[in-house]
Amino acid sequence: MKKFMMALTVTLVILTTTVPVMAQLGDVDNSSFIIQNVGTDEATVLVTFYDEAGNSITPSELNAGKPNPFTLAPWASFEVYLPGIPGLANGRYSVVVSSDQPVVAIANLIGQNVAGTVFYNGSYAGASEGATTIYLPAIVHAYYGWNSLISIQNVGNSPTDVTVTYTCGANTYTHTKTGLAPKASVHFDLETNPPPGMPTGCNGSAVVTSTDNQPIIAVDNQTAAGQGFTQSYNGFASGATTVYVPALYHDYYTWSSSLNIRKIGSGDTVVTVTYSDGSTPSTCNLTDATPSCMLYMPTVHPAKGRFAATITSSSLPIVAIVNAANPNKQAQTYEGFMDGKPSVGLPTVMKKYYGWDTSFTCQNVGDVTTKLRIMYQGYAANAYETKSLAPGESIEIYQPAETFLPNGYRGSVTVTAIEAGAKIACIVNQTHGANQAAGKGDWSMSYNAP
Repeated sequence: MKKFMMALTVTLVILTTTVPVMAQLGDVDNSSFIIQNVGTDEATVLVTFYDEAGNSITPSELNAGKPNPFTLAPWASFEVYLPGIPGLANGRYSVVVSSDQPVVAIANLIGQNVAGTVFYNGSYAGASEGATTIYLPAIVHAYYGWNSLISIQNVGNSPTDVTVTYTCGANTYTHTKTGLAPKASVHFDLETNPPPGMPTGCNGSAVVTSTDNQPIIAVDNQTAAGQGFTQSYNGFASGATTVYVPALYHDYYTWSSSLNIRKIGSGDTVVTVTYSDGSTPSTCNLTDATPSCMLYMPTVHPAKGRFAATITSSSLPIVAIVNAANPNKQAQTYEGFMDGKPSVGLPTVMKKYYGWDTSFTCQNVGDVTTKLRIMYQGYAANAYETKSLAPGESIEIYQPAETFLPNGYRGSVTVTAIEAGAKIACIVNQTHGANQAAGKGDWSMSYNAP
């Protein structure tokens, strides 16, 4: 029997702990993570936590009386809510999820100030494997109020030394951690502890490396405390000469996007961004002196609306992330896709679930025009097919518009490309409209379909 393991990494979980203001997301932070079985048989799932010293903690019971290990039916999901786990001490943890069926998982993190008046929300996907080098295409230090919190987990079996090399303009700066224990995480806060010499206003990129062939994974949680913004994204273990982004915005229901791109390797490359709506492509010239670039959609894409993009590099592999924000102090981030799958699982979507709503956007990243089949957990009888999508085109599915879903719904979704050989890539956007309208901080987040 094959055993599948997934690291739900780094700052994935911060549980009710008081820390200096904005040293994490807020003064008090809590987390949950959602696990979905994407296999064909019932899964037996085990959740193990690791504290910052690398000590393992395996509760016999999770929240809602769920035993640990527990079983999940094919395509079913379960949300592990840390404050609800009996006996789990307040603190900051990494997580490893083990299963005898393939699973995917996403982490949600909510922070708040002491007064409970401002909130910060971030989301990202768990990783099934690590690498000795991880790339972060966008890091910030005091950049229009934005700062990065970079979290790195050792997913190997031996201690490792970790180095983060930041690039700002033509200059580099470093953070180091020696002896990071297996499965433990280290956190570098560029607001309170930037590397020596890093100037304010840095808007650059970073490379994270480990020693002794120990794999690592990394997440960057970016916050703008004064504005209430939060954006979280996973670091990349590798790149590709073609990268796909399913959703970009120029004043789309007040949302606008920026696209951050970084090259991998030495030398020069020309990057071209082709938009699905036929707008004039954008370009970046990336060099060793300037390895990354940022494209702000209202500047480079005059036409307003929502659109997808295909990013190509003339020679070197690249990685990319998309940041989106609106004037209501909401922010989201997701990673560009190197490839797609014939079918993807979305661990959680919601319709009026404690005020949360979602939409998901899927892009045809293959060479074949295809429709998509949409099937919600618990509503297989309501499965349906979308319109046809040409290569590079995307479609947005808004859960509140799904009339067969009841208010209060939270479940998983399976999205399948109908045509043989077709491939898709999907993201999920999560928003809490009432708390946004009340001005309670950032109640919006995105994650990649794992």
